[in-house]
Amino acid sequence: MSSVSVETALKAFGARVKTCPEPGEGVHQWFYHAACCAVDAGLPDEEAIVEIEALATRDPKGSEIEDALAAARGERKSRQPRWSRPDAVAIAKIANEGLTLKKLIERSPAPIDLAGPPETDNLIDLLFPGDPWLCCGRTDWMFYTRRKSVWLAMSLDSNKLQSFSLVVPSPMTEQWGRTKKGEISYHAESNTGNRRFLVVEFDSGPLDQQAALLWHLARYAPLVAVVFSGSKSLHGFFFCEGQPEEKLQRFFNYATSLGADPRTWLRSQFVRLPEGRRNGEFDKAKADEALRAAGITLPCRRQRVLYFNPEVIR
Repeated sequence: MSSVSVETALKAFGARVKTCPEPGEGVHQWFYHAACCAVDAGLPDEEAIVEIEALATRDPKGSEIEDALAAARGERKSRQPRWSRPDAVAIAKIANEGLTLKKLIERSPAPIDLAGPPETDNLIDLLFPGDPWLCCGRTDWMFYTRRKSVWLAMSLDSNKLQSFSLVVPSPMTEQWGRTKKGEISYHAESNTGNRRFLVVEFDSGPLDQQAALLWHLARYAPLVAVVFSGSKSLHGFFFCEGQPEEKLQRFFNYATSLGADPRTWLRSQFVRLPEGRRNGEFDKAKADEALRAAGITLPCRRQRVLYFNPEVIR
């Protein structure tokens, strides 16, 4: 879908959707209402999920939004797995016994320079060998798919990868694909290739807790990188290329039981670009508070890599 058509769909969605009620007063029914508005407006699932969650007065439970979108399209069930709900006792136990974000940074096999210049190009070159198609976005509605060599050759600051926010964590199969609405787009499930990285994001709880949870999950899958979102969350990149989908689903289900965001299971889901720049809506006070609580300082909006282990990439 082009940026123009996405913007048009977003406006149509915004004009139709009602205000979400307070928790306990019908949020589940509102999710279905919002999903119907999104489907009627022609929003792809990726954008619809982001918009609906942003307007909701509580976090969705498991695949609640995905199920609502499927129901709005007249489908009998969600195409996504039903994920486990967060286990507060397990989360607290791991957080209390686990390492802090500072300790995670210290354990990084590759040295981490918190104040240094962005190493975006070098990291992307290591994460995606060869010359694959990569889909990167400034925002959820402004994105492009280009060969890695083209991305790395860009010389204007405004076009360099370090100025982008988002990336699909698996190579694309071609530059263009068709959305579920049949429209041509740089970013569609149909032109997203096999999984290379499965990204686990924790967007609630202090950064020290998120670091402990990611380090705990590294017992079960190879943790390649931990990326600060530029706001208040961490993204863990786990190398998964060639692994059976059933095995990955079991791992990800365990991650959701520890509070991971279910959206990153989608192969085409954007995640934070390592060493990119957070664009769009931004609450600096919240970001500063999250970093201060963890005892570290980072450049404003920089999606700094806080842990990197290139040895587990194959």
